[in-house]
Amino acid sequence: MRLEPRAALARSVGFSAFIYGYPLLESLRTCRLQARLPDETASTRPGLNELLHWAGPTQAEDRDVVTPANDLMYTTGWFNLAAGPVCLQVPAAARHPGRYFVLALYDAYTENFENLGPRNCSAQGETVWLLGPGFNGHLPEGARIVQCSTNLVWLIARVLVADEADLPAAKRLQAEMAVHLAPGTPAAPPPPSMAQWSGDTTDPVAALTEQGREAAEVARHFYANLSRALAECPGRAEDAGLIAWFASAGLRAGPGFEWAGLEHAQREGLTQGLAEAAELLASQARMRVPRPWVMSLRNGRYGTQYMARAVVAYIGLGALHPSEALYAASYFDSQLQVLDGTQHYTLHFDAAEVPPAEAFWSVTLYDADRFLFPNPLRRHAVGDRSRHLQRGPDGSLTLRIGHAAPASTANWLPAPAGRFYLVLRLYHPTEGAAHWRIPPLHAQA
Repeated sequence: MRLEPRAALARSVGFSAFIYGYPLLESLRTCRLQARLPDETASTRPGLNELLHWAGPTQAEDRDVVTPANDLMYTTGWFNLAAGPVCLQVPAAARHPGRYFVLALYDAYTENFENLGPRNCSAQGETVWLLGPGFNGHLPEGARIVQCSTNLVWLIARVLVADEADLPAAKRLQAEMAVHLAPGTPAAPPPPSMAQWSGDTTDPVAALTEQGREAAEVARHFYANLSRALAECPGRAEDAGLIAWFASAGLRAGPGFEWAGLEHAQREGLTQGLAEAAELLASQARMRVPRPWVMSLRNGRYGTQYMARAVVAYIGLGALHPSEALYAASYFDSQLQVLDGTQHYTLHFDAAEVPPAEAFWSVTLYDADRFLFPNPLRRHAVGDRSRHLQRGPDGSLTLRIGHAAPASTANWLPAPAGRFYLVLRLYHPTEGAAHWRIPPLHAQA
């Protein structure tokens, strides 16, 4: 349908604003789910500038973040640096030799701008000061500083857990993580975009493409939230022209956005642009070109790659930069057929071709909804730390994947009786790992 010029302009703005703003609002939506507001006295969630130590690895019932790793124990926290610095305590690696951990920091746009851990912090532990973009106060002599590009910062700390028996040791490391406000810093109130969230906390892409909600209703809330978020988190200087262009269709940064106050043509165009962008984002996430594995080399730091940033926010919010971890996804087998649990698959690694990772590697299986698949074994991932795996006489490893259990379940990764996908993770990838050819899954007759 041909739109009148003003509606066509709004459609173009709406499309661009959704792709640009989706990661920002996914950050804030997740913050709204995970952090407690001051008036929520009955909530057990941590407040801003507090940490939440997860009690164990992610399980199938955990639904906050899509595509989670299952062999890691998380500590999360949302920091508001608007009132001053936050001090973050990094654990002492020397007390936990051989255990992988990282304290990953993300800005409000999902940029993984810093990773703190054994590779760049003192082995005896270290206190790091996180500074917001407007800070100009006094700091102690010799303080280690991390400059943050937005006042809202998300911490996702990861600690390796091999199995249930390993959990107490992992928790001891986790307990060394701490956060506190710098002396004299008042507690900052929650940002308005979090406290005044419009609508529910459903992912807008899922609301449109999976739940069939009315696009106009989703658009009304999305743009109201985005206008407040853009005022709090203006983005990079290089993005200023793009954000200014959004105003040509009535989408201005600030608290005064009123959907009902826009012209009909603007609402029509913004709604259509949002719906088309959400459909494109969902289709991008489904992969356009069938390949056995696709390795992502752009995670974490995106520059002007707005579509890549949005896709990662949709399928794997909080992804690490490739210098810390490489991710490869498989949706198709060796014959380029879509993975389906009614089939039986093998994934074979020769002894000389194990995944090239200095810290550890794992393969995790996800249901079509992007979350872990519930199964009686509560087994969602296998990797080099899985003690139950059985290797061949030559040291090779063959994983068996499918819905029906094989005769021996030692190397079995249970799948749903339908579509699923795999993610292979390489933590501290070796040099040249980005060019490693990952063996494909083979369907068995």
